[in-house]
Amino acid sequence: MKYKLFTTPMCSNCVPLKELMSSQEKVKGDIINCHTPEGLAEARKFAVSSVPMLVFVDDDGKESRRCGTKEEVEEVLRSF
Repeated sequence: MKYKLFTTPMCSNCVPLKELMSSQEKVKGDIINCHTPEGLAEARKFAVSSVPMLVFVDDDGKESRRCGTKEEVEEVLRSF
């Protein structure tokens, strides 16, 4: 299991999720800036239309769950 955290530089709601995911050690992943061409392409691949959006993906790269709030993410992390 890995994660992809989709953010933008000017999103104040993204900051708490960035901090949470950077400090936790249960799941590895990437923080993706949707204001870059590569980040936007990755967001489209996962049908991300708003930020912050954290997508958990399985070992095959397929989405297993998505969360848009810190509270949702904390609940998922407790299950690991």
